[in-house]
Amino acid sequence: MKENLFGAGLALSVLFLVTFPATGNAEEQKEVLYTSPSGGLRIERNGEKAWVISTKNPDQRTELPPLEGISPFDDEFHASPNEEWIFGTRKMAHGFSNGDLFHRVDPQHVEIAPTQEDQSFNDRVWPYCVKQGALKANYSAEEDGADTGLTDFVAWSFDSSRLLVQLRGGDRHKTLHSCYVYFNTRTNRFEMTDYLRKLNKSKSAVAACAEPTDPLPGEAELKVRLDALDQQLNKMYGEVLAHAGEGVPLVREGQHKWIKHRDEGARLYVSLFPQAERERRRLQFLGDVTAARIEVPPGNGSK
Repeated sequence: MKENLFGAGLALSVLFLVTFPATGNAEEQKEVLYTSPSGGLRIERNGEKAWVISTKNPDQRTELPPLEGISPFDDEFHASPNEEWIFGTRKMAHGFSNGDLFHRVDPQHVEIAPTQEDQSFNDRVWPYCVKQGALKANYSAEEDGADTGLTDFVAWSFDSSRLLVQLRGGDRHKTLHSCYVYFNTRTNRFEMTDYLRKLNKSKSAVAACAEPTDPLPGEAELKVRLDALDQQLNKMYGEVLAHAGEGVPLVREGQHKWIKHRDEGARLYVSLFPQAERERRRLQFLGDVTAARIEVPPGNGSK
């Protein structure tokens, strides 16, 4: 289950309304929905349209393909490290949420992924997990008496080759089921690995990472990366605490839970690798889950 990043109801990040002059006396309001962790791209809303825009060159912009449903675009977004892929989630009917994947083919072309066919990412991922035996039913389609079916973002691998999502569903008054699954951006296929199978069988609430497919960097490089991410997380944590007021105990409790889940997740992950590889895998895992925690705005929740 997801829980708040540093504590309940404490949002550090907000949506910014920016007003630009338009033709005539009318003003056109543009709302920044998302800025990627590197700052290389942003997503702006203009009425019923959303645009993916290069931060360095704002002339490089393309409309985000509109979606069917309550809203023509997602409620939240998560760009891959290379900013080629964007995963979004959006609330549907009460108790349900969908996941959508977009491929930024180039700065001026964005396509709905994984294919141009009518069947969406969400419509494909749930049946795949049922076929793999990771779920008993497609709860997103309200099968087996389900009143909840959620598709959640978890993480990108640092090499952008894998997107990790979690599916959760069932009868909230009886039993809820969940599973982790990858989408491989290099093969355009969903995947289950030994790590995910072990993760799906775990009875504990642990943090999870997306396994990279590229070879890992050296230990020294991974440590430098982790140290930099730790500094960013500590800064964000301090800012959240400073704005928490009476919610400080909740913030601290949320952080302590995350640390516990992080450490348990690291032990599970590294157990799958040879002894000589485990320290690099540990550093990779810690860096990945810390990066994912920084990328999720406080108040939106974390693993």
